[in-house]
Amino acid sequence: MKIEKVTTRWVRVPLEKPVGWSIKTINWREHLFVEIESDEGHVGVGCCLQDISGKMAKAAMDELLVPMLLGRDPRDIEALWSDMYYLTVRAGRRGNMAHAISAIDIALWDHHGKLAGMPLHKLLGGYRTEIPCYASGGYYYPGEELFPQLRREVQSYVDKNYNGVKIRVGALDAATDAKRAELAREVLGPGRKLMLDATQGYRDVNSCLELCRLVEDLDIYFLEEPLPIDMVEAYRRLAEKTSIPLATGENGATRWEFNEFVKQGSLSYLQPDATSCGGISEWRKIATIAGANGVSVAPHYHWDVHTQLAAATPEVSILEKFEGTGVKVLDLLMDNPREVTDDGCLRPSDVPGVGIEWNPAQLDRYTIEQNVHTA
Repeated sequence: MKIEKVTTRWVRVPLEKPVGWSIKTINWREHLFVEIESDEGHVGVGCCLQDISGKMAKAAMDELLVPMLLGRDPRDIEALWSDMYYLTVRAGRRGNMAHAISAIDIALWDHHGKLAGMPLHKLLGGYRTEIPCYASGGYYYPGEELFPQLRREVQSYVDKNYNGVKIRVGALDAATDAKRAELAREVLGPGRKLMLDATQGYRDVNSCLELCRLVEDLDIYFLEEPLPIDMVEAYRRLAEKTSIPLATGENGATRWEFNEFVKQGSLSYLQPDATSCGGISEWRKIATIAGANGVSVAPHYHWDVHTQLAAATPEVSILEKFEGTGVKVLDLLMDNPREVTDDGCLRPSDVPGVGIEWNPAQLDRYTIEQNVHTA
């Protein structure tokens, strides 16, 4: 069996209105897609999230990675991953290169599942069929009233029976963000989880501690990305000074980077994203490291993929889900988006492969650039 065709595309979807978090405001979402077709007619599809560098990530995919795939056996996923990673050492270990590798690896696993006629969660050795999830939101919307908008949003998640809610912090002064957290806790009540996401908004431990001290009595499930992921030692210092569990990982890549955090002991939750950490292959290795050290996994973002992985991975404690298409727009591009159950859980698709049914017309509508490579 050989890979005979690889199609890459760069997609940009405009948002309905600008959306902000601690370090920036955006007007669109970009994704890379890759379709891998074997000579037996099966097609695997993978994607990764991009914010500002879709063109560069696609160039890395087209020029460096796709030539390694053509003519190779798509079932040799570990061998292909190894070549893509180790033969691009000078091109980067995180960011665009890791994102491109991730999309390709997901496509290979999608192909593998379709070849086997099995959904990914069964192919990987099923563990459960429902995973608790929380609603991810609480962004800053320029021009809208801060507190009324947040109250309406959090209440909408409660009405849909989510197990918890995550809101963004770090863009405003600590006192104002603490009031937003208090409002969210008031609406949620004591029975649901409240997470805070600073999206790397703090650049030193002391400024982050100012917020931590104001919200410690709100029963925060975890504080996500209080600092850039590069500041490994700063996470240790912060963990020593606050009782709030810490989480990070959405901007991390590879088992080696996550292992450094686990060894250092500052994190209660690892947040690997299969669309950016190195794909499904690397995500599973990261989850194993977490499990071996008693650290929970709470994957970032792409719940359609992560529901499949969580259904086969005991280490996952909870999944992130975005309601609607105001911030995360992938639901616009597929025919079978996952919906939260009445008890606030996600169930994996039983469609063979990763289980996503992409809408060709919608993909074409938002495609900026597409290339077809053949063996």
